[in-house]
Amino acid sequence: MKKQIHEIYWIRAIACLTVVMIHSLTRTYATYDLPNSTVDFIRSIQIVLLYATPMFILISEIVIAKVYPDKLPGSFYKKRFLFLFLPYVFTPFLYGLFHLLVENDSWRIVKNGIMDKLLLGAWHGYFIIIILQFVLIHYLFIRFLKNVSPWLILSFTFVINVAYLAIANLRSDLLPQLMQDQLSFVRMPFLAWIFYFGVAFYVGKYMEEVKANKSWGFPMAIVATGVTGFLLFKIFTSGIFTQLSSVRLDIMFYTISLFFVLLFLFSYFPNVPGAVMFISKYSFQIFLLHFLAFDIADLFLPEMDIRAYALVMFLAGLFGSVLLAIAINLLPIGKYIVGPIRAMPKVRKEKG
Repeated sequence: MKKQIHEIYWIRAIACLTVVMIHSLTRTYATYDLPNSTVDFIRSIQIVLLYATPMFILISEIVIAKVYPDKLPGSFYKKRFLFLFLPYVFTPFLYGLFHLLVENDSWRIVKNGIMDKLLLGAWHGYFIIIILQFVLIHYLFIRFLKNVSPWLILSFTFVINVAYLAIANLRSDLLPQLMQDQLSFVRMPFLAWIFYFGVAFYVGKYMEEVKANKSWGFPMAIVATGVTGFLLFKIFTSGIFTQLSSVRLDIMFYTISLFFVLLFLFSYFPNVPGAVMFISKYSFQIFLLHFLAFDIADLFLPEMDIRAYALVMFLAGLFGSVLLAIAINLLPIGKYIVGPIRAMPKVRKEKG
């Protein structure tokens, strides 16, 4: 892989593991009859893990900006259509097939579930639509805005993102009625993520310059993460705003701060372990398939202690997704259903 960012393999793997952890915990407290205090405790853990999907979205643009800072190749859009948009379309049919054939749901219920996923983005694959919007915005940036001051762009995108999330979080009555009726639409527009894009674009484009400032950037990022993480936790646990969603204003500050902590931290690591590369390699498939892996695992699990169940769900979501991805990719069209499985690149740490 040209222009590798070895830190991204670490960050992608962490984001992937965190997504599976969040959802395995949700699966656990939805399965067991737990006291409200226990559920609240688990949710208070989940809130500080909600950086995961935004982090994944953030690093997707960083990679694009690093590799294509000034011009996109002719095959760029074709590959995004084949290996991003088509999996967004086809993966819901896998879930529908499971519910139809294994759980014996009616065709009407299955069809409605598939349509909700495809048309409303009412499933965890919504991040693909955001990444596809980033692809189009990336083109506009390199076509029309590449000579504009990064600080001007970052300031502008920051104001837009903060304003949108403030309305979405605090005054949702000001949103169009369609978005009030279907809250999954609130997280889909690029307005909810435009500052993430601005940060990612310039971090990717000026990666070497960013990492060169880690002597002061790293401690600053640690402090920022501590402050934003504490405020996020306190706001959630105090009951001021208890929505467990990654489209929160405080999540944006926390995620971006944490990203820089991880970027600077892993820049000190000379190598990327094989286990990290493995998770990073399958991260897209794990994101898409871990709920299906949960469903399949639940068919075979005996009654067990809640802690054992949470651990088994996590492992099933992780490794079950990998096995499903490998099996599906044996089909001639498998790579269009869940994305292709690529060979792990040999990582060479950049000097400096």
